[in-house]
Amino acid sequence: MKRLLIIAGVFGLVIAVVVIAMGVRAPLRSSERRAWKDNAIDKISSSVSDPAWVKGELAALKKRTGNEDSDGWLSDRLIVMRNGDWLVYANVCRKEDRRLHDLFLGLGSDGRWYYSTYHFCKGMIVLRMEEQSSDLAAFSKTYYLHQFDGHSDDCLQKTWPPASR
Repeated sequence: MKRLLIIAGVFGLVIAVVVIAMGVRAPLRSSERRAWKDNAIDKISSSVSDPAWVKGELAALKKRTGNEDSDGWLSDRLIVMRNGDWLVYANVCRKEDRRLHDLFLGLGSDGRWYYSTYHFCKGMIVLRMEEQSSDLAAFSKTYYLHQFDGHSDDCLQKTWPPASR
């Protein structure tokens, strides 16, 4: 009887560890986060496939450049670098929807898809307090962007904060 209790206790402990481990990873792989990702990719793809949209967004940002209270390089859906590189993006912050862990997705002027779990906060407020990046490579390095194929769940992985070394 005592041996059976020990086996049951060890089995229960193993199950508890597995459940806790799955719970820690779940926010990054939740069905809500996947659905947000799929919708964001569709929206970004649609915007980029329309050259008039990109051209119009770039023109609107250029008009705002003269306004000292404006970020002439950042709109709600486009980020422009000093050298002219750009990213059409979507971002969600866990402060906007507690069910969704931070996720940034973007399609660059280089034709590559990027993702990051960097916390830009609501309305990209963190980025609005920063200086315009020199180019896409610098932006990617600063904000922990990783490339992905533009459709898979690879973009749900954590990029930030970086693993300690």
